[in-house]
Amino acid sequence: MRTWDETGRVVYGEWSNPDPILEKASAVILSFEDVHNDENRIDALIPKTRVLVITEGASGARVYWNGDVRHIKAPTVQMVEPTGAGDIFAAAFFIRLHQTRDPWAAARFAVRIASNSVTRVRLAGVPTAEEILSAMSEIMPD
Repeated sequence: MRTWDETGRVVYGEWSNPDPILEKASAVILSFEDVHNDENRIDALIPKTRVLVITEGASGARVYWNGDVRHIKAPTVQMVEPTGAGDIFAAAFFIRLHQTRDPWAAARFAVRIASNSVTRVRLAGVPTAEEILSAMSEIMPD
């Protein structure tokens, strides 16, 4: 969903023929920007994968699973540097999904961890062991 323009800058691109990948994926995470802020694109993706997560930056994330959708609201934080928050979200989500098998709990955990990450710059945004343990103990599976 990314490509290079003529100057070598990374820009959004079209995902040609995503169906074979989506059908095999246990879960898919995309940002609202990845789908060009288009609700119709999201609607078209929902039936093609088991779990679809749409991240919405400071607003949190939406999780589509078993015909239901839940919005996971992000805590209000002082954003310092958002770079890397999406990657941190994805890593936290997939690790917690593997541990709990619960997409709702995994998303709550990932939103919390990613929200913490934007309050610091560069590598300082990487979650600390204390943040991870605290979020794991407070956010239990449904």
